Order: sequence, then structure tokens, then C-alpha cells
Amino acid sequence: MLLGMMAADGAPAAQLVKVGGYEFPPFVEADGKGLVHDVIAALNAAQTAYEFRFVPVAARRRYADLADARFDVMFFESPDWEWTQRQAAVDFTAEFLQGGEVFVAQARPGRGQDFFASLTGKRLVGILGYHYGFADFNADPERLARDWGMKLVANHKSSIDMVLADRADLAVVTDSYLWAYLSKVPEAREKLLVSDRFDQVYRHRALVRRLGPIDVKILDGLLARLERDGTLARTWRQGGIVR
Repeated sequence: MLLGMMAADGAPAAQLVKVGGYEFPPFVEADGKGLVHDVIAALNAAQTAYEFRFVPVAARRRYADLADARFDVMFFESPDWEWTQRQAAVDFTAEFLQGGEVFVAQARPGRGQDFFASLTGKRLVGILGYHYGFADFNADPERLARDWGMKLVANHKSSIDMVLADRADLAVVTDSYLWAYLSKVPEAREKLLVSDRFDQVYRHRALVRRLGPIDVKILDGLLARLERDGTLARTWRQGGIVR
């Protein structure tokens, strides 16, 4: 049994670190891919003390799953997304990536940036479980529907499709997803008007469960190493993120 717990060179087996993730393209894609997997691969290649392994969770269940220790780390998170309000037993690494959410609408003659100045009276569409700045980061579906008339769908592509089909006036999408989408569907560039205005600016960090297998200072150090050697920058470029 002891031998089974040792690596071939006699070193102790790596400590398992479960990395939770919910669909949040391009970071976590519905097909099981995404930048989070690239970050996990880079972390596993950079050291042998820990084995980072992806665990899928649902966006709305991530708070309960954290309390049940279903995952230990979650990348591309923010304290503003209810973690602080819930006084969750977590710590956050330093910021390692910036981004944000923008509004998209149909491009029409005479329509400009002033179309995004007010959300009142407009049909909004967003993603179930996401937090929006205009709604004070409250992700409750009933409140979003009641106060903002917002429809919630499963993914960004569906929300953009609703705008293009004139079933919604505005969609809120992550800029990183939008740039990747437009690179794959270039014909949509002339059909969509993108806001200069951000609904929120992301300052992505990694969430670390307290009393879990890895300390936030250790993960901070590993991410800093990947930043210094250029691994993170290459990962963002390969993922189509505009920085």
C-alpha cells in the first residue's frame, strides 16, 4: 500500500487539487475545453507536488459545492460574485487577467453608442447564474426578470443569436468570448454593434478553499511563475483573448 502511494522515483504522490468550473466561455466551454484546461495543464507541467484536476460544477450551485468541498480551487472568479456577501471560507490570489462584459445589439442605420446609454425599456438577455453590474451583481433569476425584464439562457451564443433574430435588443457577453466568436464568424461583425461601455470589468483571480489541499500563497507563487516565463500570456493569445 505504501509503495502504491509513492511515485516511481520514490517521491510522495502528488496532492490532488480539484479545480471547479462552470460553463463560462472561453474559460470553460460546453464541450469540455477552454482556457481553464490550458491553465491546469501548465500548472501540472510546472511542478510535481500537486495534481490539478478539473471538476465540472453548475454556476448557481458553486457556493454549495464549495461548502461541500466538491472543489478546492476555481479560476477566473471574483470576490464580487457573492463570495464576499456569503462570507465564504475562501481566499483569492492576486489578479492575473483582466477583461469585462459588453453589450451587443443589432447594427442598424443611425444606431450608435447612444443606444447603450439606457437599459430602460429594452429587451435584455443574459446567462443563467451570471452576475451583472447593472443589477448590483444579484444573480437571482426572478429579480432579473422582475426588475429588468431579462431573459436568461444557457450560453453566450444563444444570447447573440437572440439579438440577431430580433428576439432581444441587448445581450451582455464577455469581451473575450465576443472576440473569439467574431474570429470564427466574421460575417457577424457587420451585423452587431458592440458597446464601448462595459457592464463590469473583470479582475480575474483564483479562488482557494480554506483548509483545502493547497494554500493561496502557494497557488499565487505558481501563477506568478507562469506569468514570468510567458506561459500565461501565450495561453491568453492562443485562446483569442485581446489584452
